Amino acid sequence: MQTIGGGLLDEKVTDWPGVVLDTETTGISIESDRVVELGAIYCEHAQAVDVRKMRLDPQMPIPEGASAVHGIRDEHVRGKPTFAAIAERFVGYIVGQARSRVPLWLCGYNAVEFDGPLLNAELRRAGLDVQIDVRQIIDPIVFVRWHLRHLRSRSLQSACAHFGVPLDHAHSALADAQATLGLLLAMIDRRYIPIRIGDILTEQHRVAQIMKDEWDRWSYWLYRDREDGSLRFGAGSHCGRSVTEVDSGYIESLLRKVPDLPEDVRTTLAAHAA
Repeated sequence: MQTIGGGLLDEKVTDWPGVVLDTETTGISIESDRVVELGAIYCEHAQAVDVRKMRLDPQMPIPEGASAVHGIRDEHVRGKPTFAAIAERFVGYIVGQARSRVPLWLCGYNAVEFDGPLLNAELRRAGLDVQIDVRQIIDPIVFVRWHLRHLRSRSLQSACAHFGVPLDHAHSALADAQATLGLLLAMIDRRYIPIRIGDILTEQHRVAQIMKDEWDRWSYWLYRDREDGSLRFGAGSHCGRSVTEVDSGYIESLLRKVPDLPEDVRTTLAAHAA
């Protein structure tokens, strides 16, 4: 099986060609939902030099809930090609055959957890013996969740607003891909993300594991400050504030009103309240 991704560890994102991807879909199930729109930007030296946008027939009705998000309805994809019909061309584009004929870095917002796995499911359905290595996708959402954990929303729109990156027509695959490229470069410029591809992926894997461990222990309620390690609230009206800065009355109220707090959260907060 051919695997897409990897092998560019010493190259800088700003020096080497890459592709930024985004999808709009029929829903959020990786295995059963389908792509209705693909957006992709081929870039060189941090500049977009080719953009692609394509609507696809998902071969299933688009649920109203999904249409309410991206505005794409059944009549908009009627007569459009299926993913299987464009799968080989899509693979050629993201592996570099279409333009550069060199391996490309791949990037997408929340692509490690969603877009990448969903595209792999589509590739399997299309009968292609190729898969995207999701571990090799640069994903700015990981760094947003790490550095900006205190934000109430860490959506692409919120992250772009925080960094001053334009995002017009959110939930259009091409607009979201363009915004993701801008966000990646803004976060590199401000040193939230390393510049070399290997360093990005190493740091991305490192912080993702720490955040997983935090989630397994405290769910969304608590997290460690990224600088000094102090314990902070990850939800509620005091999201982002140190637990030691919050009035004990609030903590006691939380302990009374939320009976299903994870045990480690309850024990830790009870100790602080005391």
